[in-house]
Amino acid sequence: MRFDGKIPGKYRESIERALDTIYKFGTDEQKMIVALINESEILIRARPVKELNASGITGLIDPAATGDKIAEGAISLRDALGEVYIAIAFETIDTGGQRGCEGTFVHEGRHAYDFATVIESYSNAAVNPLSVFDPTLFELEWEAHRTSGEYMLNIGRFDYLDEGIGLMILGHNQEGCYLDTAGIESRLRESYGLERGINEGPTASKLLGLSI
Repeated sequence: MRFDGKIPGKYRESIERALDTIYKFGTDEQKMIVALINESEILIRARPVKELNASGITGLIDPAATGDKIAEGAISLRDALGEVYIAIAFETIDTGGQRGCEGTFVHEGRHAYDFATVIESYSNAAVNPLSVFDPTLFELEWEAHRTSGEYMLNIGRFDYLDEGIGLMILGHNQEGCYLDTAGIESRLRESYGLERGINEGPTASKLLGLSI
């Protein structure tokens, strides 16, 4: 993992602390993703929200260069992560604190993992064309929301659970909180305009600007 040189110290410290917390208290999947992030050359950025238009965003550092590397042949998952950046808004940390930072890196970390898997799979397509992984935007957001909900449940604190309920990621009944798959589908439909089997949006390779 490498940091953009423009990140002020307090934001870098918050990001490092968030990743440590996810690794300690996240699911096995989340721990695996954080370990890959720490071992890779993924680029971490922090910017004003007006530049990102989101609490966090994930993409390719240089899509054209990544496309050239894919054409050259097999890329490992860890090396593929080095083609990816995660950017978090300053305001996400300023207003959301550590919970906001953790939530962003759980969500965007899943996107980064999926994007790296897309790169890895396309780089191996010549020898294993059936293994190509190129999910739709709906599938990407479904996985990111699912893993966010699972993280909130793992932490189990009221503020995390309450946020999850407010975002329609978690539900609540007499037995406690649970991952609300119907709520996630409603959120994706209402907030993203995405619906399974009807409007799933572009594939990851198109979102990333890869010419494959």
